[in-house]
Amino acid sequence: MNRHVMNTALFATLAAGAACYGSAPPRPAAIPLPELSDEATISVHSETNTTIENRLKESWTCPAGHAEGSPQCTRTTYEVAEPVTRTETTATYGAEPISYGQFRVLTDPDYDAKVARLDAMREKCKGANLPRYVGMGLMLGGAAGWILAPYGKIFPQVGTVALVGGGTSYAFGYYGYGGKTCNEARALYHQLDFSEEAGWKSAWGADTAAEMKRLSEEFNNRGARRAPGESLGFSD
Repeated sequence: MNRHVMNTALFATLAAGAACYGSAPPRPAAIPLPELSDEATISVHSETNTTIENRLKESWTCPAGHAEGSPQCTRTTYEVAEPVTRTETTATYGAEPISYGQFRVLTDPDYDAKVARLDAMREKCKGANLPRYVGMGLMLGGAAGWILAPYGKIFPQVGTVALVGGGTSYAFGYYGYGGKTCNEARALYHQLDFSEEAGWKSAWGADTAAEMKRLSEEFNNRGARRAPGESLGFSD
C-alpha cells in the first residue's frame, strides 16, 4: 500500500478523533418551584460545627534510591484524631424550606434564557448525527479492512478508502453540521441540570455558604421575575 495513502488515512482518522462529539444532551430535569411572589425573599442559614474524628494517615519508609510506591518501600497506615470543621447551609423561600436545586434555579436570573439557548443548541447538534454515524461506521469498516490485510491486497485498499471517507464524514459533521455544538450543549446541560441537587435539603462547605449568601442577597434585591407557580427546566 502506498505510504502516502496510508498517511492520509491515518491523518483523517486522527482528525476525526480530535473532533470528538456525541449525541445531543436531554433537556434539564424539571425543578418544581414554590409559588413565587414579589414580596417573598430567600433566607439562608449556616451552621458550622467542629468535631474530633479519626483520620487515616500513611507514611512510607524507603531505602536510598527509591521513592514512595516502590516495591522496596514499606507503607504504614495509622489513625490520627483531628478536628474536622463542617459548614451546613439551608435555605427558605418565604416561610417554605427549599432544596439546594430549587435555590440554584431561583437565584439564576438567566436560567430561562440558558434553557432556551440549550434547546437551540440541541436542535443544531441533532443535525450532526447522520454524518457522525456514517463516519463511525466507515472507520470501523476501514479498521476491519486492515485487520483482514493478510487475506488479500483488496482489504487494506478498501480499508484505506473507508478510513478516509469515514474520517472526512465524521469531521464534516463536527465542523459543518453542528457537531461542535454537541460538546458545548452538553457542557451547558451540566450547568443547568439540578436533578441531583433537587433532593439536597442542605449544602455543605464554607465556600458554598458564602456563595449562597451572595446569591440570596442578589435575588432579594431583584425581586421575583417569574410568574407565580412557574416551573423551570422542563424535560422531554
